[in-house]
Amino acid sequence: MTRIAFLGLGRMGAPMAGRLLAAGHELTVWNRTPERAAPLAERGAVIAATPAEAVAGSDLVITMFTDAEAVHDVLGRAGIASGTLVAEMSTIGPDAVRALRALLPDGVALVDAPVLGSVPHAEAGELVIVAGGTDADVERAAKVLGVLGTVRHVGPSGQGAAAKLVVNAGLVAAFGALAESVELAARLGLDRDTSLDLLGRALPQAGRTLARRPDAPVTFTAGLADKDLGLVLSVLGPDAPVLSAARVHTAAAVARGLGGADITTLVPGEEIF
Repeated sequence: MTRIAFLGLGRMGAPMAGRLLAAGHELTVWNRTPERAAPLAERGAVIAATPAEAVAGSDLVITMFTDAEAVHDVLGRAGIASGTLVAEMSTIGPDAVRALRALLPDGVALVDAPVLGSVPHAEAGELVIVAGGTDADVERAAKVLGVLGTVRHVGPSGQGAAAKLVVNAGLVAAFGALAESVELAARLGLDRDTSLDLLGRALPQAGRTLARRPDAPVTFTAGLADKDLGLVLSVLGPDAPVLSAARVHTAAAVARGLGGADITTLVPGEEIF
């Protein structure tokens, strides 16, 4: 059993803390609005009045806040003791992780471990946790964080935070493109449910396409992609900023003489992951 201080009980933090409690860990929680901690207290968690009170005597301190300012503010005044491990699970970016490292006292270990997934995944223990830190620190954290999902060590300190930004960049942009695709369906008279079903079937192919070997046969050329986006934009015009931005990449590939190359040529590097 590990003594855990969990700071930040928002939409994600509360179910994550609940799973740690259910796993039998000794849990102390703190939140700016104490009433959010009440359901956990009913299950055996201790509610701390201050961050310093929460972290006192803890083996592991977990933070789950909205932004870097909150993380730095809370941990900067918590007085964490040497030998404690901090798992920073918010989405704050690698620069903020480096600033946090400088803020923490000597002897305090730090793992940046943001999560991929949303509330249902947190409740089910099916998060993917992208962790940055030393092998020893990540291994130590994973013994506890494994209750929350799958821990993937992606590199040294800051790389977990970096990986989360990479994933969110693609995810948010994809939702923007989906919104414009659904608008295209509406303007062309296609049923919304039909279009969403077709998009849901097609999009997973993108990941499989990126995972192909560089010498794999061409399946969809950059030139055809550029032509198709031209047709799309002839319908949506200025109402499609995300797809317009995508066409900047296809048009540039065509201009470089890569119109006959596979669409994966739009992604730099020989290997994606």
